[in-house]
Amino acid sequence: MWRVFVFLLFVVCLIICSSCRDKVDEHVYLRLSQWDSMIDKVPQLVSDSLQRVDPEDIGRSNKAYWGLLKVISDDKTYVNFTSDSLINAVTDHYRLHDPRNRNYIRSLAYQGIVRTRMGVKDSTVYEPLREAGRLFHSMSDPDPSLGYLINYFLGNIHYNNRNYASADEYFRKTLDYAREERDSIHLFDTYLSLYWNEMVQEKLDRGKLYLDTLSSFYSRLAGKDYFILNAQSIYYDMIGEPEKALEREKELLRVTYRQKENIALSRLYYNISYRYVGLEQLDSAMLYAHMAIDCIEDTTYRQNYLFYQNVANIAEKQGNFALSNQYLRSAFKLHNQSISDRLDTRIVELEKKYDLSEAENEALRARQQSLLVIIGALMLVIVLVFILMYAWKVRRTARLKLLNAEYKMQQQELQAKILREEAGKRKWLLQLYSHISGRLAFLQGEIETLTQRYISSHPKVYREMEKILKNTDTDLRDITKAIATDDETFYAYTRLKDEEGILNTTEKMLLMLLACDADNRQLATFMNTSLESVRVRKSQLKKKMQEKNMDTTLFHE
Repeated sequence: MWRVFVFLLFVVCLIICSSCRDKVDEHVYLRLSQWDSMIDKVPQLVSDSLQRVDPEDIGRSNKAYWGLLKVISDDKTYVNFTSDSLINAVTDHYRLHDPRNRNYIRSLAYQGIVRTRMGVKDSTVYEPLREAGRLFHSMSDPDPSLGYLINYFLGNIHYNNRNYASADEYFRKTLDYAREERDSIHLFDTYLSLYWNEMVQEKLDRGKLYLDTLSSFYSRLAGKDYFILNAQSIYYDMIGEPEKALEREKELLRVTYRQKENIALSRLYYNISYRYVGLEQLDSAMLYAHMAIDCIEDTTYRQNYLFYQNVANIAEKQGNFALSNQYLRSAFKLHNQSISDRLDTRIVELEKKYDLSEAENEALRARQQSLLVIIGALMLVIVLVFILMYAWKVRRTARLKLLNAEYKMQQQELQAKILREEAGKRKWLLQLYSHISGRLAFLQGEIETLTQRYISSHPKVYREMEKILKNTDTDLRDITKAIATDDETFYAYTRLKDEEGILNTTEKMLLMLLACDADNRQLATFMNTSLESVRVRKSQLKKKMQEKNMDTTLFHE
């Protein structure tokens, strides 16, 4: 009973904690929703409010919502994006846990936007925006602000890839959504995009229509006068009215300080100088050219050499060749530093020449490339496995060869030991035979002495003893015939082959005894002859073998 009570108490505590947690999450969600409704009008205020929230202290769903608002507010406050990890995490959360949420489409759109801000040019920008567009069209009640966002950046992608017809199509859809949501800023941005899309195609009449519409927004929208003046300056320059273009450029300087964006003053001064050069007002052109150099903020900008080259060109027209040479050297130095960046730019420009079908197929190519990488990795693994197997086989073969060599060496050592033992035995037998022969000779001498004494008194005994001695002497002389060996045994002892039958039995026996290290005395005893006879036989045999080109190393004397 006590255990049941504890269990029930534990369950109640969990329910209460869960309820409290849900209330906290609901309160955080309401605050985030309130900031979301304010983010277009006061993005900086929303950004400051988000900074006061620790995302680790809120629930997973609210953390994803917080991350989405953080990315949006950073984009609207002109923060330079260096990573897309936050928006990637937000997109992954909604895709896995809440794919029907409107914020999933927003996260996909801003995934492409963030990568655009980072300067990414490949399909990873286009793919999330295209997926966002697909999901947007499947909504039962599509949000026009979301439609504006998706189509506006899809239009920008096609504009950057020089697909101007497709860009115009998306920008017109963007204009319809902007009108539907009645957002003046969105209307202005869309008209501005349509204007540049026409001007880059040199369609000046259509561009003038959009420029007139843009001009109607002058002094009505904060921060937009700069873009209107810039558009007017380009238009007047293209229709051949440089005075009006110069007037708009100077007006840009006046409104630059009211812009939230970071405007490069050096480029503005350069443009004004360029306008004065076109009007042949070289003194004014030189003044603004020097001001452009003095206002350089980003020393890594790859086009900085143009500012120095501009001064050099103006000085050359003024006849100041020393100054022109000085600035040309500086321009040349900066130009060399920017070569690699210019090459990269050229590569990007070549990539922009692909048409719409190429842009739409980039995602497929990325998947194919990933598949190729996987296949390559598998092939590499297979090759590594084969290399390891081959190395193991080589190692095993080497080890077997080593074992075989060790075995052969042991066999050779064993065979050498056996040969040494046999040689010792043969040497001992020769000594034994020599000793027996000596004793026989001694006995023969003793018998000769005794026979002289008893030959007259015991003639019968003498004849018997003489008969025994003769038989023994005959046996000793015929020992080589009794123990005559075959060719195999002869080769085993001497390592000589007598295939032509040059050697007789006695000569073979002599060579075998020499192989057993028998000396002349032992040879004389064994062959029952004198030392001089042995020397003569050896000399004759050696000469005979030399004539037949046989090995005579056994004659080591």
